Amino acid sequence: MLKFKITKEHAGERLDIFLHVKYFDFSRSWLQKLIKKGRALVNNKPTEPARKLKPGDVIDFELELPPEISLEPGEPPGEKVKIVFENNDFIVVNKPAGLSAHPSSSEPKGTLVNWLIAHHPPIKSVGDNLTAGNIRPGLVHRLDKDTSGLMIAAKNQKTFLWLKKQFQTHQISKKYIGLTNGDPAPGRDSGQVDLNIVRSRSDPTKNTVSRAKNVGRAALTYFNITKRYADHTLIEARPVTGRTHQIRVHMKHLGTPIAGDKKYGSPSKDPKHLGRMFLHAEYISFEAPSGEKFSFNAPLPQELEECLKNIPYVVR
Repeated sequence: MLKFKITKEHAGERLDIFLHVKYFDFSRSWLQKLIKKGRALVNNKPTEPARKLKPGDVIDFELELPPEISLEPGEPPGEKVKIVFENNDFIVVNKPAGLSAHPSSSEPKGTLVNWLIAHHPPIKSVGDNLTAGNIRPGLVHRLDKDTSGLMIAAKNQKTFLWLKKQFQTHQISKKYIGLTNGDPAPGRDSGQVDLNIVRSRSDPTKNTVSRAKNVGRAALTYFNITKRYADHTLIEARPVTGRTHQIRVHMKHLGTPIAGDKKYGSPSKDPKHLGRMFLHAEYISFEAPSGEKFSFNAPLPQELEECLKNIPYVVR
């Protein structure tokens, strides 16, 4: 059972919408079915999906996977996953753009998780919520479907818990290469965004920023300007925290969304020849349970290199 206590921030929200924000990988209709089956209790009593929440309400929720979601071994469609490094404790892969990290209601199979289970079957028993609802076995972090680059997966529970703690305490260093529409730091070579991230009330699949420090979750992104073009800017982003869509939301807030971003972007300003989102997890560094330190790099994919070659009028 998972437990949530309602604060003033969520007062007045419907129960099904509150859970959809927490579990956006699952459809709202599926969560409504679970509520009607008694999988969600409010103050220890069964209720309806439309129940309006009040401050102090306590929700006990038991997540159950939809029958269509598959945690069976399988190869992802399209470009294959590239193994960067592997030992007995973890595997580092270079995930191609277009591949989801784990199954969801909208994409029940053919994900990185299905590939990991095929590659190393015991990984199916590694992770959180192992008795029910674990659709991310082995994964201690995630990349968005349209983001390429480095990901770590733990091959045993000890390593999973170790790496999870390192991510939670911000001891793992990550760098992303991104192309923005516009210049996020005019007249400067670097910048930062230190604004909490919250779920959009109008669209639970989106995030937005909050200037109130007591609303949402803390999110801090540093970035450097690598190269300026006439209408675009190449940046190196270093997220200190690891919130969902963090870099994308922070760049959107600055008015310079990531090029090719269908959710937060400005399609009319994208390079015409860019066929994907221009965001790539280039570098990751961490300490293994053994105390050994590891660092890995993944070069910019060819299609993104080609995009840069075709952007005209370099300013400097």
